[in-house]
Amino acid sequence: MIRIFLILVTISLLSACKRDNTPDISGIDADVKILRTENEIFNMREFKDIDNLIKSHPAFYQLYFKEILMFPSDKNQDSIYKSLQMFVKDSLVTDLFEKVKNKYSDMSSLKDQTDLMYRYLLYYFPNRTTIPNLYTFISEFGYQIFIFQDDGGKDGIGIGLDMFLHPDINYKMIDPDNTNFSDYITRTWNKDHLVKKIADLHVADIVGEAPGHRLIDQMIHNGKMLYITDLLLPSVHDSIIVEYTGKQLEWCQENELQMWSFFFDQKLFYESNPAKISKYINPSPKSPDMPDEAPGRTANYIGWQIVKTYMERYPSTTVNDLIDLKDSQMIMEKSKYKPKQK
Repeated sequence: MIRIFLILVTISLLSACKRDNTPDISGIDADVKILRTENEIFNMREFKDIDNLIKSHPAFYQLYFKEILMFPSDKNQDSIYKSLQMFVKDSLVTDLFEKVKNKYSDMSSLKDQTDLMYRYLLYYFPNRTTIPNLYTFISEFGYQIFIFQDDGGKDGIGIGLDMFLHPDINYKMIDPDNTNFSDYITRTWNKDHLVKKIADLHVADIVGEAPGHRLIDQMIHNGKMLYITDLLLPSVHDSIIVEYTGKQLEWCQENELQMWSFFFDQKLFYESNPAKISKYINPSPKSPDMPDEAPGRTANYIGWQIVKTYMERYPSTTVNDLIDLKDSQMIMEKSKYKPKQK
């Protein structure tokens, strides 16, 4: 079964470390394998190559052909071969392949970044003993990134590189009426955000669902995920972690007290009506009734600050302890979070 976490929701990665207490991971190794399936498919020359292709990674290719490319489900290799021949000759696909090849010709930097992220993942979650293979592919704008059950029962990660080509592709023009292709979402569909989105998959899988539907439950839950993602990517700038522009992040940092006061004064912490709280926790161009400079998901930003404050106040709390804490009210109260006027 495919477990899809589409990250619908161009800033450079910063090399400077953001914190002084980054753990020592020198004794932890991670060797990520990146499998370029788009190259394998475009390099296929003969019918016999189909059999070798499927046998090399059966779990991924069966999922890719059936669920992503929507090929006929009869599993007839002759049918698959003919469908693939049409696929690689399609003008849109060939154009995407060239763009992907140009943008991602060298994957060494991505491998180094993912190796490092998985070393931190193994440090904080030592029970996760296997490192998934990363399968890159072209989906014709259908899928961006997902976890699936790979061969041998381990996790695999599929990455649609055609969904990480911003700004080379104007995604809005693909389907102007589809809000999922809005500029405030697609501006993060680039190489700089790719490793962060891989980390998001694992963090969402580890943390699970929010314990409730109130804003306080959602914002603390999302704050936990931002906090853990930040632990896995300690050298990545906060603007990438929270998926804001530099100006949006700066606005939030300078107006933290005002945001906190807004949620308190409007009595939104215990509001559970999705229509009233959605844009404060989900991708949105702005936060309703806040100044125009305020980005969407401002509640998540505040939730992140609350969780950070809680963990600083209770340093013996492990990451797994944090995940197990389901009482959002208790976390907020015990954190004694109180932003200062700036």
